[in-house]
Amino acid sequence: MSELVWKPTKVQELALKSTASEILFGGARGGGKTDAGLQWLLYDSEYPSYRALVVRRNATDLEDWLDRAKRKYIPLGCKISGQPSKITFPNGGIIYTGHLKDKDAYTKYQGWELQKILIEEATHIPLEESYMMLLGSNRSSTTKIRPQAFLTTNPDGPGHYWIKKRFRIDEHESGKKFTAEGGKTRIYIPSTIKDNPYLQKTDPDYIKYLEGLKGNLKKQWLEGSWEDFEIEGSYYENIINEITENGQITKIMPEQALSTYTSWDLGISDSTAIWIFQVLGNEIRVIDFYENSGQGLSHYIKYLLDFQEKYKVIYRGHYAPHDIAVRELTNGKSRLETAQRMGINFEVAPNISVSEGIEAVRNILPRCFFDKERCEKGIMALKNYKREYDEKRLTFKDKPRHDWTSHAADSFRMFALSYEHERPRNIKRLYTGGRVLNWLGA
Repeated sequence: MSELVWKPTKVQELALKSTASEILFGGARGGGKTDAGLQWLLYDSEYPSYRALVVRRNATDLEDWLDRAKRKYIPLGCKISGQPSKITFPNGGIIYTGHLKDKDAYTKYQGWELQKILIEEATHIPLEESYMMLLGSNRSSTTKIRPQAFLTTNPDGPGHYWIKKRFRIDEHESGKKFTAEGGKTRIYIPSTIKDNPYLQKTDPDYIKYLEGLKGNLKKQWLEGSWEDFEIEGSYYENIINEITENGQITKIMPEQALSTYTSWDLGISDSTAIWIFQVLGNEIRVIDFYENSGQGLSHYIKYLLDFQEKYKVIYRGHYAPHDIAVRELTNGKSRLETAQRMGINFEVAPNISVSEGIEAVRNILPRCFFDKERCEKGIMALKNYKREYDEKRLTFKDKPRHDWTSHAADSFRMFALSYEHERPRNIKRLYTGGRVLNWLGA
């Protein structure tokens, strides 16, 4: 079917006609989310002052979206140029594009006027606060164009819980607009492959594939379920549920008198994740979790400095993965040495298998108490950390899936392997860094 005579499905039409300030569309695979978003961006594009933004998870996903955008928009006389790409309509209207891997992805549009914002794979935004930063630019100085945000997604991902809560998916009838705090309106319009007759006709094997899935995966991918059901393949979900029931996820204030430790998963082009712990006897208090990407080591040092200044804690040890000691080909120095020059004396975690590390985490988790607010994202990551799924064989592999949960889980594993009272006695360190008291200057 030609893009110029595109015809929406019934649920796509509901989403496109909605006057809500925030529209959440989708929920399952094959529901026509991307096509609906592409069409939605055409509304009001006849105005020269029209400005819109498309945000996707990463550059690869954005390229896929642009391929589809070219087929739809170029026949309409649009020009696509620049990096990141900009789509310009014949009369001057513009659609900007971006992706969440940019280090300033959530703040770069502050001060802009973007009447429409399309966010694809919205559950890949980990925090509601980050989404609100994007939404801060969703405004219009003309009465001719209504400011709106259009979110497409499937369940799962780091933003699963805040999106589910924001759009009241459990408590509000789907397809009905409601007024939220501040007077803004929101709506959730679910769509599955069964609502998409075009895909069923052009690719009947795909719906057979989805129908052949088992358990919770089938509920999510085929039915678009947002239930908080058991996470199949999860390594730590049962333990997290147990300590939650025991009241071990609560409000915990850092104490000045307790020794404080940090554990890291250091990324170069990927995320860096840090946990902060305090120890009281046999009790491990997990008082903070921080993750970011696209930042240098100095950024994370500043974060710990600010944390230290605020709570007056004293750092006693810092744990990092063993590959921090590997020398880089470019300068012949390791990141361990670079960190030492910047004042960080890491202790290197034992170089043992991931499976043994996962077992060490399982051993230490029952002793942990988490601060509910500061560690929220990290707790969700641990709970959702799971084995990789083989879509061809319809079974889980014997290795972790690399996704948004990996950095938090790997960082926590460094602590479980390295902390003095948990370290297996038959394992020796590859490197013994001097444990420096208070390297951040308290």
